[in-house]
Amino acid sequence: MQEKAANGEYENEEKIVMDLTRLLVYYEDETEEIYAIKGYDSICDKQVLYHKLEGIVYKQLEKININFKIKKTEEKTDDKNESKQLTSKHIIKKYASKFAKKRCKLISEDSKILTVFQGYKYKKLKTIDYKCLQMYLELIKETIAASNKRVYKYILNWFAWMIQNPGRKSRAAIVLYDRQCIGKNRFNRVIAELTSKYRCPNITNIDVITERFNSVVENKIIDEKNQPRRVAENVMNIIHVTNVDMPVQLDTDDRLHLVYACKTVHQVTEVHKEDANYFNEFSSSYTQEFYENLMTFFLERDISKFNPILIPMTEAKKYLTNVSRSHVDDVIMEYYEQIKQGIPIAIENQFKPSNWLLKTYKNAMVHKCEEQTPRINGLRTRVYVLNKDQQSYYDDMMNEEDTETSNANYQKYKKTVEDDGFIEQVVQGTKDE
Repeated sequence: MQEKAANGEYENEEKIVMDLTRLLVYYEDETEEIYAIKGYDSICDKQVLYHKLEGIVYKQLEKININFKIKKTEEKTDDKNESKQLTSKHIIKKYASKFAKKRCKLISEDSKILTVFQGYKYKKLKTIDYKCLQMYLELIKETIAASNKRVYKYILNWFAWMIQNPGRKSRAAIVLYDRQCIGKNRFNRVIAELTSKYRCPNITNIDVITERFNSVVENKIIDEKNQPRRVAENVMNIIHVTNVDMPVQLDTDDRLHLVYACKTVHQVTEVHKEDANYFNEFSSSYTQEFYENLMTFFLERDISKFNPILIPMTEAKKYLTNVSRSHVDDVIMEYYEQIKQGIPIAIENQFKPSNWLLKTYKNAMVHKCEEQTPRINGLRTRVYVLNKDQQSYYDDMMNEEDTETSNANYQKYKKTVEDDGFIEQVVQGTKDE
């Protein structure tokens, strides 16, 4: 934080307060105020709370000089007409109520992890006023989920799971894409505001998340000054909102992304200027009452049977998976019926791209297939058989053209097995290996 302040990375006081609340709070003791500061004990290799008196904490905070991105804040002293350097101490005093707590208790499932969660900005209500939420829920249902009931239900459950399980990672991400100005970002901003200080909205640069520590995203290393390097758990839940045609690259067996192409119901354009009024009305509904009702809606939603990684397959995901597929995927789909039942490895190796090493191609195949040795025409033959868990993914990806090609190749293969040419291919392929 001291480095960020010195480099002028803070845009305003709100950003400083947000970072400070992640580091410390204070509560009243019998005689004076006690500050609880989060830290890392390098000897015990765990996160700890340091309890310090006000005077000691103020000395530390005075060392953090604030330089804003746009302008420097100046304060006049009583004695001299000169500017005074703003420090974190001034911020703590100015926004004292943000840091005050009635009591402090350390709750953590893992002794090495100290959560920054200190409750949500918006309180839970006794009852929900669904009229406040009507426009927002309609936006999710009609535009974001394009009236797909399974996707609509999954999105609501995913948000409810995230709100009800702070500090936990769902292991699934939502990817939304389509045309501009249809309401995707308005949908996303509400969730960003609901989670308030625990979110990074509108990320266009990885530095927003990691600063200089790229590996934090991958559960890797935090490297602090005067501290040994340590591993940090990644507990981020991510929503991708974009207008590009190829937002992510997916594996055939992807279980981490809900991909959906939103539907254009309202769009602000020269042709549909009247839709601007709809979005203006929509934005004006973002009140304190709206957020408190939405928070209550997510906190009370029953997600006891919800599993975040059981993601609905959508046409948009099929399309992106097909676009992202590798040469091995192309081979499997082209000879799908054969590989499901077992294709001789000697024949399969003939499909290797010319610029691939044979061992590289084999390594890619064994990740999706298992090797068996049945008898074909009386000859003990090594074959690849597609793993059962992979078949459901390829079943979803196959279109009519792929199925026709696969069936045609299977008929050729059956005819080859019936002829002596099959044995010749196996023998020749074995020699090539």
